[in-house]
Amino acid sequence: MNFKITLFTLSILLFIGCSQQENFTHTITSTDGITNAELAYVQADGTNIVHDLANGEILVKRVEGQIQVAVKDGGSTTIFNDVPAKYINMDATLEVTRNVFQDYFLEEWEPMKGKRYTTLYIKSKQDNQVFYIKAVNTGTDLEIAKHSEDF
Repeated sequence: MNFKITLFTLSILLFIGCSQQENFTHTITSTDGITNAELAYVQADGTNIVHDLANGEILVKRVEGQIQVAVKDGGSTTIFNDVPAKYINMDATLEVTRNVFQDYFLEEWEPMKGKRYTTLYIKSKQDNQVFYIKAVNTGTDLEIAKHSEDF
């Protein structure tokens, strides 16, 4: 009898340990250079999450594959194509800024200074060594720079 209880308990713990997190919180911490915009996460199947681009939290459901992130403001749309789902499927801080050369940018990104660009920066809340950053020409989907880490 004791063996059956132990086996049952282990089965439940294994099930709980293997279940995937289905909802994630993205906390927008910076929108420098952007006012009155919407942020959209668009999946290949057309499903999307749209939220006002303002400091605060967004609840994100688990996504699959590559995601398109769009910033819609002032009649134009800036698109970040092919954002890997692993950076959306985590509790993260999110910065979406325009024409702000951040201190965490790589040195080789210096030529971006003075140009029109929008930056998406997603960083894990659990491990600051896990992040994704991408810069595109504002109002387009033309990638200027990209870097990610996932230790």
